[in-house]
Amino acid sequence: MTQTWVVDSNCFIHLGSMAPDTFVKDITKVLKKKSQMLFVTPGVHDEIRNVRFQKWSKKPKVLDEFASLLTTIAIDDGQIRGLARMIGEKASPQDVDLSLMVLASQLQREGREVILVTDDFKMTTSGEKANLGYTTCPPSTFIQRLSAQSPSKNKGRMKSLSRRVRAAEMRYAISRVHQYDIQAKLTWMVDSLIEDRPQSQKATSDDASEVNLKRALQRTLAGEQIKGNHLKKLGDLPQICQPILSLDTHLSQLTSTNSSEHLREVYEETLLLLSEVLESIGLDLAPLDESSAELANSALSGYLYRTETALGLMAKMSGRRETARLHLSRALQSATLIDDSFAEMHAVYQLGLLAIASEKWKRSARLFETADRQAQLISAPRLPYLVCAGISRHLLDEAHAAEQHIQRAKALVSNDKKQASVHLMNLGESLLAIDQPGLALEVLDEAMECTLQIGSQEQLEILSEHILMANAAMTHTDMLQHEGLRTLLDGLNHLNEEETEEYAKKMKTIEWRVNEHNKPFEDTWKVWQPSSKLIPEAATLRVVRAEVDENQDTLVVVHHPELGSIGLWLPEGEWNVSSGHLLSFAHTRVKLAQPTVELQEKHSIRGIVAVEDTSQLMFNAPSDDFILETEG
Repeated sequence: MTQTWVVDSNCFIHLGSMAPDTFVKDITKVLKKKSQMLFVTPGVHDEIRNVRFQKWSKKPKVLDEFASLLTTIAIDDGQIRGLARMIGEKASPQDVDLSLMVLASQLQREGREVILVTDDFKMTTSGEKANLGYTTCPPSTFIQRLSAQSPSKNKGRMKSLSRRVRAAEMRYAISRVHQYDIQAKLTWMVDSLIEDRPQSQKATSDDASEVNLKRALQRTLAGEQIKGNHLKKLGDLPQICQPILSLDTHLSQLTSTNSSEHLREVYEETLLLLSEVLESIGLDLAPLDESSAELANSALSGYLYRTETALGLMAKMSGRRETARLHLSRALQSATLIDDSFAEMHAVYQLGLLAIASEKWKRSARLFETADRQAQLISAPRLPYLVCAGISRHLLDEAHAAEQHIQRAKALVSNDKKQASVHLMNLGESLLAIDQPGLALEVLDEAMECTLQIGSQEQLEILSEHILMANAAMTHTDMLQHEGLRTLLDGLNHLNEEETEEYAKKMKTIEWRVNEHNKPFEDTWKVWQPSSKLIPEAATLRVVRAEVDENQDTLVVVHHPELGSIGLWLPEGEWNVSSGHLLSFAHTRVKLAQPTVELQEKHSIRGIVAVEDTSQLMFNAPSDDFILETEG
């Protein structure tokens, strides 16, 4: 298992005073070759902000030289306080150390092999007391373990540095001999050198056998031939688990026909099939021993992940966010059993979007930060997760953590403007689809800047329409709630003077259209008129939001590129419509009236439309990459 290092401030202070100018290059090679990562919390940045490499020419700052190697994760103050109470306020380490302990514990629960690097023995004893699960080692052992993985030409100088740091650690420990019993700490320091824990934690033969059987069962279900001895050990499990295959068959037959009625039918069909499959397998597994049941459940987790993800996306596309959250949480749990970082990342991202839709900023921040860590493990695009994490931390009034996320995102944007423009546009679309136009507008503005720089006219037109719709969907609450976000996200990208002028012209055109779309229709119709007089037959309208009043009538606010936003009053009934759906008209008649002052202010609509035959309305959910995301 790949090692994950959580590093405290004292380690960087030791390196600043002793490390040669080759150290960062040496450690970079090891970390990249072994796919290892260094994690810190924002408090570490604060503590070492002015620490410099004393043996280097020009004495650069340690933080600057390590910037590309560090992954910084913010920890909630509530988690820090909770750990302090668990340990005991008097005995607990300082807040920065507590944040590192919480982070190490979180990473360990994600299934990583986590080593907390610290020379503060209290962080070891307190972690054991709170049963946080990670292991610890002093900075000298950290350097020694990396030296063991380093090429021979670098190994000697890293070992030499390790010895010098160890001597400093010993001197400091001995200097405190009159303040506390140092024997336990010295024993821990020595044990960390001789245990060589990362190499000793190898799978036992039983573990290896279990992994082989799991793979054998999965291969059998996939129709492959396996060894006779594996087939014999599996017994009846292949036949018992056979019904699970019907889930993938069902998912492969899903189409991109996303009418609200079709979605509801497919959701119910999929849910019923899942229940039948689980019941069938569960009944046959019940008489077997615990190990057989665990083996089967582990092997089947991939199928369950795909099915729960599909159910979650269908529920999300239908506007049932709490139901979507339940399915996606189950998908995440299944993904952890298949050790699939991509699957976990995708499920966590979708959960993060749902948290944003519910304005649960603390939950969304943690989810997007988790998705970012998983993206780093598999070298997947990180930009959407960093931007969402930065937005969430900003809305929690955690300015420092928000700025750090945006600065890391800025580096990704500058490296690839074309890819960044696409990721930001897609994120803006996702935020519009969950009725967060204020957030969408800020992200789409940044996507517009990147797109201007790469010169994609087609993408500029798409973004212009998205920005127009986001402006139309904005409420007074959005404007107040997201104050200051523009300043934060402006740090994502930089425009030169010429690009700034071009951007200003583009936005001025959009603003003119926004103003035109805010004017109520002058002509209204009190008698029924063909719907084509208002909406061309081939046109589609995007749903901005849907609200049900006390009479159970539904106001659907829709947006058209030429007309702006209008409101449709629909009579009592279950319309199953939500933000992001696309509305098309067939042959019917409509009436048009001016909106009330209240509706105009709340929804920025130009008119209210009554529909004679509502059965001619067709609501379609956006595809949301549905089929692609549920395959494989």
